[in-house]
Amino acid sequence: MLVPMGMAAALVAASPVRGQFHIVPRQRLDSMANPALANGAQAMRFVAKRIETGPIGEDDGPKNYRFEWQNVGDKPLVITRITTTCGCAAPSWDRQPVKPGEKATVTVTYHPKGHPGSFTRKIFLFTQLAANAPTAILELSGKVIPSARPTYAYPHARGNLLLKQEAIHLDPQLKAVERIECLNGGNDTLRIGVDTRILPPCIRAGFKPEVLRPGEIGELIVRFDPTAGRAPQRVPLFLRGVGLPPSQSAVTVYFDPATNESKSVNNN
Repeated sequence: MLVPMGMAAALVAASPVRGQFHIVPRQRLDSMANPALANGAQAMRFVAKRIETGPIGEDDGPKNYRFEWQNVGDKPLVITRITTTCGCAAPSWDRQPVKPGEKATVTVTYHPKGHPGSFTRKIFLFTQLAANAPTAILELSGKVIPSARPTYAYPHARGNLLLKQEAIHLDPQLKAVERIECLNGGNDTLRIGVDTRILPPCIRAGFKPEVLRPGEIGELIVRFDPTAGRAPQRVPLFLRGVGLPPSQSAVTVYFDPATNESKSVNNN
């Protein structure tokens, strides 16, 4: 049956539409990225509102950048809050009123880890002049040089010690040796080990090597011998030298006769 064009349009309009999306006008997008400033914003005068960081290594650790400003108005200014477009840019500032003629500083700490590539972060400063309109908008831009360390392959962190896995499954009837590859993802040398005081006689564990320089790879080696004693259902391996309490530093060995995920028997 043919439906007149006008009726077809009415049917479409009356029918519920799923998965609708709205096109946000460019003008609104621009206003969200660059909102109008508060009345009287000119009282907050910055030496520079934009800082170019230059290249930053992803493994370099946090970097601090200072935005200096002066109150050139006729009444005190109080920074009430600061928001940024990324949690990797963390602001800090003096909460005290800045009197006319006085100077102050806003410090932005940039955390490059996990943020490789070029970046531009905006920092919105709010004062008592307006609750919803910023008094100043700052900008931090630069480029993070990607880490040469393949940290993505080590998803389990125990402090700066990164592990490919955090659990081992063994058959309680089979002698076995398991290895977990690990990486020093920090900037300081790690001296690591396993607290052997609570291990049952059937379990031996340790790191090779026991000293890992930044970026170096090692192994957590776990040896199981069922002839040395009965295996419990699970054994926590508390790691030493990772700067964490035992409850947060453990790697767990599970004994499951139904799931033999152990490697081939290895007596080395």
